[in-house]
Amino acid sequence: MDDELIHLESELAALRPVGPSRDLLDRIGSQLESSRRPIVVWGWLATAMAAAAAIAVILLPANTPVSEPIFKPVAARDVLYGARDEGYVQLGDGTPAHRLREYHLDTITWRNPASNASLSWSIPRDEIRVIPASFQ
Repeated sequence: MDDELIHLESELAALRPVGPSRDLLDRIGSQLESSRRPIVVWGWLATAMAAAAAIAVILLPANTPVSEPIFKPVAARDVLYGARDEGYVQLGDGTPAHRLREYHLDTITWRNPASNASLSWSIPRDEIRVIPASFQ
């Protein structure tokens, strides 16, 4: 069996691929030429648009007025929804301290005065308090 595989391998190594036909090369060349033409048109169009944008930036006044914000903040609320005692810790200078973690939910309400539409935005927040401990 090994002799058959060695013979097959030597036959495969002796094979050489056939080159592409002239017809195939001509078809590939014509497709490449036709695909290059739109790139030139787009290149000129992009250059013209960039020039127009540059001229518009130069000619437009720099001091355009800023409009009023559509939504304005009208309410803010902080809700404490949990706390955890993390016990005693030692600060960097060796002082003992008590560590307390609190879980908050901050909600900000924005309102559009023109349409009376509102938007509420809630952000969870952890607050860690370290209180120096006194054992006297």
